[in-house]
Amino acid sequence: MARNKHPEKTIKQILSISYRLFLEKGYEQTTIQDIINELGMSKGAIYHHFKSKEEILHAISDKGNYSNTIELYKNHNHLNALQKLKKIICNEFDNLEKKQFNKSAISLTENPKFVSTLLNGTMKYGVPIFQNLIEEGRKDGSISVEDSKSASEVILLLNNVWLSPMIGQVSEEDLERRILYLKKLTELMGIPFMDEEVVNAINSYLKSIFK
Repeated sequence: MARNKHPEKTIKQILSISYRLFLEKGYEQTTIQDIINELGMSKGAIYHHFKSKEEILHAISDKGNYSNTIELYKNHNHLNALQKLKKIICNEFDNLEKKQFNKSAISLTENPKFVSTLLNGTMKYGVPIFQNLIEEGRKDGSISVEDSKSASEVILLLNNVWLSPMIGQVSEEDLERRILYLKKLTELMGIPFMDEEVVNAINSYLKSIFK
């Protein structure tokens, strides 16, 4: 078999097509054969990179949630760090595709490996983005927290786990209470990014997941 000279491009194609199919059909209803048909690749070409449909989902969850965040961070240099942070948070929670993807993945949240992938993706990709922003905010005076790395870890872990309806059985009322508590906590930390617009975006996202 000829060697693939561009494995990164092939992986990107597999993840892109799989992501679209998961959104259109739902994760459970999408088969490996559906993905193969859409890609026009052999089964061996896909299994060379991913051993299962679940592994494809893990890869999407690991990296995909932060690609838009990175682009937004690069393209808003006219804002101070706190303003950038607010824009990024609102964009993440207003993202329709993210809402659909997370809703379709709820059935997998009891899988420890899937949850572990979400947490690893948060620590590996999300924390450095937030840490850089917080450091920038310390320099421009919009953020006053001292330990930027710990603050980034706490905020993202609380946001992606404690505040997520995907992890555990949590009522809508409990999530609203947690949003308000996180708002107070981030203000005390010196990162007051949860203004009315951000809170509304988070509430809208959570309600869409509950439907």
